[in-house]
Amino acid sequence: MSKSLGNVIDPLEVIHGCTLDTLYNKLESGNLAAKEVAKAKKDFELDFAETQGIPKCGADALRIGLLAYTVQVLCAIVFSAAFL
Repeated sequence: MSKSLGNVIDPLEVIHGCTLDTLYNKLESGNLAAKEVAKAKKDFELDFAETQGIPKCGADALRIGLLAYTVQVLCAIVFSAAFL
């Protein structure tokens, strides 16, 4: 996903939930080429097949997910720096 392409997921969609159709509509209204839209739709179908969209997770789940990602990246940086 890329902010410059416009195919990002809004944090509010994670907090409040979002249907697969809403994700498709947002994707089609963006500035992606038709080939990229088709690829993204296919990926959405694979990623969200079980839940038919993004289930409502709440703000705490979003915070924990972002924190886990940040810690993972930080650990990778520290690990890399240790061997320089």
